[in-house]
Amino acid sequence: MQRLEELVRLPEGWDGYTGFPVSLSNAIFAFRVLESICLPETPPPQIVPGSSGDLQIEWHTHHGDIELWIRGPNNVHAWRSVDSEDGEKELCLTTDFSDVSRWISELTESTIAVPAAA
Repeated sequence: MQRLEELVRLPEGWDGYTGFPVSLSNAIFAFRVLESICLPETPPPQIVPGSSGDLQIEWHTHHGDIELWIRGPNNVHAWRSVDSEDGEKELCLTTDFSDVSRWISELTESTIAVPAAA
């Protein structure tokens, strides 16, 4: 939540050009998506602003990558890459984030399993 608040408060031109702060509606939507897809043990994502008021939520681990590009409320491009037969997947999402929730769960399980096996 703190990171999203920081991104909403960015000054116009924060990127050295004409970048807009993350819109409040995008920040609220992103927070609600994170609430619905993350488990308590999910690694924290990187949250990166886009120059048009959009934002990206990213997880990059040794077990795979997940990126959510929040272009607007109910307008999300989701991407995942893993080292398995599943390879890469891309989805355009509006309200159903069950696939992303599964991706996050799999990523979280993989991340937790490695230290336990060591």
